Amino acid sequence: MAADDFGIVVGINSYPDIGTLQGPEADATDFFNWLISDTGGQVPPKNVQKIVTSDFAAQPRKPTEEVANAFDDLQTKAFVGPIAKRLGRRLYIYIAGHGAGLSFVADPDGDDAALLLANATKNNAAHVLTRIRALYFLRAGMFDEIAMFMDCCRQPVPVNPNFPSYLGAIDVTTLNKEPRKFFAFATRWGLTSRERSFNGVTRGVFTVALTKGLRGAAADRTGTITSNSLRDYLLVHMRDQLNPADLNTDVPQEPHVPPQSVNLVFGALEDPPLVKVTINIPAALANQPITVSDGLLTVIANGSTGAGPTWEVPTPLPKGLYIVEIPGRPEATFKLVGDERTKNVDL
Repeated sequence: MAADDFGIVVGINSYPDIGTLQGPEADATDFFNWLISDTGGQVPPKNVQKIVTSDFAAQPRKPTEEVANAFDDLQTKAFVGPIAKRLGRRLYIYIAGHGAGLSFVADPDGDDAALLLANATKNNAAHVLTRIRALYFLRAGMFDEIAMFMDCCRQPVPVNPNFPSYLGAIDVTTLNKEPRKFFAFATRWGLTSRERSFNGVTRGVFTVALTKGLRGAAADRTGTITSNSLRDYLLVHMRDQLNPADLNTDVPQEPHVPPQSVNLVFGALEDPPLVKVTINIPAALANQPITVSDGLLTVIANGSTGAGPTWEVPTPLPKGLYIVEIPGRPEATFKLVGDERTKNVDL
């Protein structure tokens, strides 16, 4: 168990003055369940601050105070003396709700994302800067690593950023120099995120892809889920969660996941997923030798197409890119995501 890992998980549905969302609380709960699971993040529940709308049904604007307090509590816990003490190995931050893009000189990337708080109005974009706080905690030595996920819009809002007072103690422009970080945003700066119904439950498209990836779909060939493999998965497969009609619109089809210099590990599967692959053989290719190679051109399986109409790869295959070769015919390729049970390949 990651006994000294911590988490802040936020899902705000209710915004009395700017419009209600439907997915953030369900998304936050799904991420929280992965985070504390023995087969997921393995973070002790006592180390996770979870803030969702339903906890404040009688006071829908109350989460405004609680979100900022969740960050400030960690700051207070670390600074019991003049120098920050280390609180743990990794801090996970998950944020879902209305968001905004803020651009300001001190931001290392110039494109930060802020969570709009439950008391935000059209004339008062009350917010909490999350990435800049996470970077501060890393720079101050409170945590060795930071992993932050934001399922929020990032449309620009012309307001001054609301910095916590303790950020004044450091040079904010140096924050991004810390390597052990991973950030994933539902959309690029200036664009909106998306939620839709999945089996009757409204969810954020980004978070559905994220939690699928963390639960195994993003595992590499060894069954390990890393920040590199998760980034690759999200950039390619978030669009799989969109409605087909959205694919022909300007709805963002991939998240913003900056490349990182250190590959963090989020988990590992005891048994990496394997896929049963069947290749459909045209009649003209009967009784021909057939070879399947991986993306490194290593032969995985070979045999004869026989009389057709199908040929089954003798052993199930892990996720990856594969090449099918039959003499006298252009090679064909297919890709396994890793969450399929079977795959039919047409030549």
